[in-house]
Amino acid sequence: MNYLKGEWIPCAQRWAHCYTNRVFHIGNTSTNRVESAHSSLQKWLASSTHKIDTLFLRYHTSIEGKVTELRKDLEDSRLKVFKLADGPPYGHLNMEVSLWAIELLMKERAREIVQRCGCRLHETHGLPCKCKMDALSDAGMELHPHHLHRFWSSLVYESPPDGAKWEDHDATERGIFAAMVEDVYRQGPAAVRKASQLLLPHIRPQVAGLLEPRESEAPKGRPPKRSNTRDPSWFEHERTRTAKRSKTNENTRKTHKTTPAG
Repeated sequence: MNYLKGEWIPCAQRWAHCYTNRVFHIGNTSTNRVESAHSSLQKWLASSTHKIDTLFLRYHTSIEGKVTELRKDLEDSRLKVFKLADGPPYGHLNMEVSLWAIELLMKERAREIVQRCGCRLHETHGLPCKCKMDALSDAGMELHPHHLHRFWSSLVYESPPDGAKWEDHDATERGIFAAMVEDVYRQGPAAVRKASQLLLPHIRPQVAGLLEPRESEAPKGRPPKRSNTRDPSWFEHERTRTAKRSKTNENTRKTHKTTPAG
């Protein structure tokens, strides 16, 4: 008990749940991620003795690789469509934020409030709590990305000092995209068609898997493949009848020649 009072109670704000659920930690309440990062760094170093330049190079390479991996995981998550959240109030969040954020919101919305909400999800994860979502629903509004912390769409941990910074960034991205669209138009219809095919799965994922029906090889009611057949003309009818008549007469003459005289 003396050890607990002397070593752990003074720093209870760092480990006790009644304190940690008031801190913005995005679910990181243990040392698992630190241990994982330490293990990954050890694999990159491969040895406990390095020159200072080699150590810094491998250290920064390990960090950059981990950041790249995290950003790739976020983009892969944002490109997926959460079918369970493909409607109000989560429709505007699909392909905008991480799927984990949508799952947390759905779990929070299904939670029953006994006395009061507590708003812990907003404090710990930067996500709207149940009372906030209920208020938006009563006002006829849906959830939008700006209702969530910027971390869930950009991996930026700290909040920006003001909203203008993000607005300028979005305006820059829109300008770059508009310039790309103009370049595609200048390249002609073939480039427009190819760009449309590339963007369709991201803009309209619900129809991206649909394909045009294949043309039947032998459709009913017309000749197979390509054919130029037509009804024969009167001359062709006469030529066919004449050929048949001549063949019949020739067969008759051969029969008379081979028949012995009585």
